[in-house]
Amino acid sequence: MILLVDLKRKKIEEIKEKRFPGGKGLGFYLLEKFLSFEAEPLDERVIIFSVGPLTGLKMSGLARCEAIFRSPLTGFIAESNCGGYFGAEMAKAGYEAIVIKGEAEKPSLLVVDNEKVEIANAEDLWGLDTFSTEDEIKREFGRKFQVACIGLAGENLVRFASIEHAKGREFGRCGGGAVMGRMKLKAVAVKGDGEVEERVANYEKYSELKEEFEERIKKTCEGLTRFGTPRIVYLTNETGTLPSYYWRDGEFDIEELSPEYLEEKFYKRRKACYSCRVACGKISKIDNEFVEGPEYETLFAFGSLCGNKKAEVVLKANLLCDKFGLDTISTGSVIAYLMSLKKAEFGDEKFILETIERMARREGIGNLLAEGIKRVSEKFGVEGAEVKGLDLPGYDPRGLLGMALGYAVCYRGGCHIKSVIYRPNLSGYVDRFSYENQAELLVKLENFYAFADCLVLCRFVSLPQVGPILEEEVKELYNAVTGEELEVEDIYKVGAEVINLARQINVKLGLKREDDSLPNFFFEKPLHKGNSAGRKIDREKFEKMLEEYYRLRGWSS
Repeated sequence: MILLVDLKRKKIEEIKEKRFPGGKGLGFYLLEKFLSFEAEPLDERVIIFSVGPLTGLKMSGLARCEAIFRSPLTGFIAESNCGGYFGAEMAKAGYEAIVIKGEAEKPSLLVVDNEKVEIANAEDLWGLDTFSTEDEIKREFGRKFQVACIGLAGENLVRFASIEHAKGREFGRCGGGAVMGRMKLKAVAVKGDGEVEERVANYEKYSELKEEFEERIKKTCEGLTRFGTPRIVYLTNETGTLPSYYWRDGEFDIEELSPEYLEEKFYKRRKACYSCRVACGKISKIDNEFVEGPEYETLFAFGSLCGNKKAEVVLKANLLCDKFGLDTISTGSVIAYLMSLKKAEFGDEKFILETIERMARREGIGNLLAEGIKRVSEKFGVEGAEVKGLDLPGYDPRGLLGMALGYAVCYRGGCHIKSVIYRPNLSGYVDRFSYENQAELLVKLENFYAFADCLVLCRFVSLPQVGPILEEEVKELYNAVTGEELEVEDIYKVGAEVINLARQINVKLGLKREDDSLPNFFFEKPLHKGNSAGRKIDREKFEKMLEEYYRLRGWSS
């Protein structure tokens, strides 16, 4: 069931559309139908929340939800993915997707209580931070509701504003919060009383797979359960690919940013998504407040990238971003960019924290920074670390050549998570300094994860040939739940169709081949420090990698 909500006309209806298994593929298909393709990026007024056929099952890794929209930051197609409980609640309510379009006359709240749907007044919520917003909605409508909401950054149309959920889970990247802000949509609250497992086609087979997978996930993900994603900092620092001092160095003093230090000084308890035994989330305490995190990307963005060695500063910045509703990667990136221009000293705690608030409120220099790294760098005349306008995450491509190609071609801009190619590069599965075989591996990984995102399967429970859930088993799980007879090759075929649809939409939005590139400094300036020191990207060899990628995709543009 797909719900269509028109905020301008105050019209709510169910529509029948079916393309792809669900999740990202369905969301892209619906976005193409409802985008104007003529408005400026920040003036598009459509956002789609979508789940997959596995979402809401009582098994680890099946709780995520997609948000699909046109990015006000990049101008291109955007998709942001959130864990927690929102997706499961949508699935229990019986919805594959919720399409919201138009601009409300006044601040509004969409309340979905199973089949009962209403557009409620949210004027009293406008101006509240995301934590208070969630508290107020649950107080008024009930504790069982799961909430996705925006804070001050979204209301003020910061181009990289996030959509927050469960006080620490986010639809983080690409500016979905600004889209909701433009629509005057403060929040979406969902409650479902259905039982997703009652819809399983072959329950006996599903139960058998679930038992096997859960035991394997428990063993494989022990490190994530204890430390969460900050454990990645060891790999990037050891390989000299931890971006530091705004992409000058690849190595940093991580003594107070290490997972053991965080565990000893700040972690108070674990936090899990719906029905997940991994519990990769960590609740930390700082200044008598609780904050979820930090995740690796937040640790990099407010830590090494800003030349800050103190975990407490990272946690304070993390908490501010969660409350204001800001993407931590883009926020930390634009602050570190200013530091690289000597607008502040690297590691300046006061500057980091005050600038976050200025951005959220669009005050002073914050008004410019709220426009995002591409517009900021155009203003200062010094290029920033971005692809298609999206700030790069915490993996330096000069020491991870698969990641170099992955950043360049990703439909949403500089992104690590749509292919996760940094994992085989960091682990040594492929030579991270080689230009050979990267394009073929990238296409395979992108296709697999595009299908996985149609199911909205968590990255932590599946690499196609590493696991803990393997490609063959993804097929078996999907078939058991849906009753279909998918083959492994179909996974990659469907994934390729999703990637091609994203490309088609982006071309209609003005994407050109030259947008599939990297900042010049990666080709011109070598890393200064670490086990990738002296490395820069060979432009000619990179272009050959790109040509091979285009050939494998069958693209001419």
